[in-house]
Amino acid sequence: MDVLRGYSTTSHLKFGKFFLKHLDLFSSEMIDERKLEYENHAKSRGLPTGEEKLEDLKKEELWSDEKDQKLKDDEKLIRSLTLTKSKFVLKADMDSIQEQIEKTAQGLAELAYEKDQLLGYTVETYAVKKINEFFIYRTAFKDESLEKPLFCKEEFEEIHESDITQLINNYNQVSSAFNEKNMKRIALSSFFLNSYYLCKDNPSIFFGKPIINLTFNQSELFSLGRYFKSIISELKHEPDAETMADPDKLIELFNVSKNSEKIKQKMDESSATTVVGATQEDMKRMGLTSGAPDGAISLAKAAAEKGGHLNMEDLIKLHGE
Repeated sequence: MDVLRGYSTTSHLKFGKFFLKHLDLFSSEMIDERKLEYENHAKSRGLPTGEEKLEDLKKEELWSDEKDQKLKDDEKLIRSLTLTKSKFVLKADMDSIQEQIEKTAQGLAELAYEKDQLLGYTVETYAVKKINEFFIYRTAFKDESLEKPLFCKEEFEEIHESDITQLINNYNQVSSAFNEKNMKRIALSSFFLNSYYLCKDNPSIFFGKPIINLTFNQSELFSLGRYFKSIISELKHEPDAETMADPDKLIELFNVSKNSEKIKQKMDESSATTVVGATQEDMKRMGLTSGAPDGAISLAKAAAEKGGHLNMEDLIKLHGE
């Protein structure tokens, strides 16, 4: 409900209960402008930029162009593997690719952390610190109507550094509830979708306010709702409860369904009747088993009409590789 309201309720030992306004287009613009001011101030005080610090690290042989390239290559590899995974139908293939994605992502995170530690205090990190403080000042309110700021300017300037740090940590903890995974789960939940189906894909009707006034969380939730509505409407059969409870499984099922259509076309064009390496679970997800739901492809029936098989080379061709 916090996403729908546009704010979250939280508390602090010293400042008591208060309300945090979610980021929107207008506050984002204000923060971007203030960030530029902080960066210019840091430069005027002689702090190095991240780029300048990086050049020094390379001269001292603590960092290298090769490591920078490794970061870029790993990011590109993860995108490529994710796309490849979406084109396969066999669970074993997808699990293998997912393992590669996770392994690459772990290495990427470790290298990125090493770089951040070496960079230390720069113009950019100073600006981020000050922006976090400014963000708390601008988004914390005493009331649910978000009209009475928790702090006036003078009060905020007198807050001890440790209290500000606690407030920032508090905000980060609240914000973590709106990560990508949780937002997908909300968008796929029955209480959200039931209401979404009544708004005719119109965010102004759903939220009761102009689109320009939506928070970023609201915009993301609505976009995800539209995405999942489209997926569900295109599936050949209704997903089971377990799949509907897991956005990633639903997306995977949708991709399998699309790729299965290509397999069916290939089977019609040739004498193929089986998918090499497919388990019973794979065949069920592709709708290629005799026990598949109504409207699904019956492999048994196809086998009675044709002979042959579909090998991995055929599958790769189907994916446009």
